[in-house]
Amino acid sequence: MTRLRAISAAALYPIAVLGALCSQPAQARPPQSERITVFESKIPQQARLVLHGSSNAGLIRALALDYQRIHPGVEVRYSHLDTQDIYRRATRAGSTSERPDLLLSSSTDLQIKLVNDGLSRAYRSPQTQALPATARWRDEIFAYGYEPVVMVYNSRLLEASRAPQTRGQLQALLAQPDHPLRGKIALQDPRGSAVAYFIATQETKLLGSDSGPMLGALGANRAQLFKRMDNLLDQLSNGDMGLAYGVFGSYALQRIQRGAPLRIVLPRDHLLLVARTAVIPANAPNPAEAQRFLDYLLSARGQAVLASNAKLIPARVDLPDIAPVYAGFDPRGTTLRRTPLGLGFLVYLDEVKRRRFLEKWRSLIEPTATR
Repeated sequence: MTRLRAISAAALYPIAVLGALCSQPAQARPPQSERITVFESKIPQQARLVLHGSSNAGLIRALALDYQRIHPGVEVRYSHLDTQDIYRRATRAGSTSERPDLLLSSSTDLQIKLVNDGLSRAYRSPQTQALPATARWRDEIFAYGYEPVVMVYNSRLLEASRAPQTRGQLQALLAQPDHPLRGKIALQDPRGSAVAYFIATQETKLLGSDSGPMLGALGANRAQLFKRMDNLLDQLSNGDMGLAYGVFGSYALQRIQRGAPLRIVLPRDHLLLVARTAVIPANAPNPAEAQRFLDYLLSARGQAVLASNAKLIPARVDLPDIAPVYAGFDPRGTTLRRTPLGLGFLVYLDEVKRRRFLEKWRSLIEPTATR
């Protein structure tokens, strides 16, 4: 059984809150809502790897423990942070007591900006070169997996026969006379979440002229906005919300595995796949260890663990033996829209464009509350 410890001056979270088993790491909450998990080496420590990531510890745990099966002398320290905090810390050298060796984030735009601003370190290996060209950029940022942006509904509030399979079907459902989802549609607020903002901008690009009517239909049905995806899924699981639009599939799958009465819909008109990316900071204390972990993530073994445990769609497309994560998902489907890495993501980081986008988005949604 792996012995694990938490590093923080704050009090330990209760095990019941974490849902932790005796073999799982303890966690604590230092300042800035940082949650740190330490996976101690299984033999006398030979190396240390510090990760800053936006995935919760439950999604990273299997990766860390499997990596230690290969490299038992490595202590892995994982800091769970919001993507905006990951970016801010990376731009302020020395602002934190422990600089990270590797940044793992779902805000592709912020990761691209770090690379473009010269704050990353290049790395080439057979594993990185095995990625499709659209999944790596400048040999400094790498997509190691993809999150499907899905619809999720509570099966106790919405019958499967009425569950929309496309955005057009969702609009038709919202226009029904009985208004089955009025006041019970959940969205993440792009004003308070870097990831939600990124998803909203990408969806707007994909929908084009259909974006306004889609947002207007959600607003007319009093869509509720949430600052955090976990809170949104809590409300959806307990029946306060009936359907969530534009959330990550991996988070929903976690709830389903715990028994929540949720069902996932992979939209058939288009399925946005958001890259989870890895960047080695220019000032990484242990770049060699970061490179070794990155190679593990991109290996056949690492990609299989990402799929089975972290519920991500593999970034490698040359590994046919990996079991599909989502029922009905076709990795070569014509409706898939992977986010290709490149400078195009910087457009919506411009402050003027950001303000205008959010003002228009807000005017269409007209929420009754932000939670």
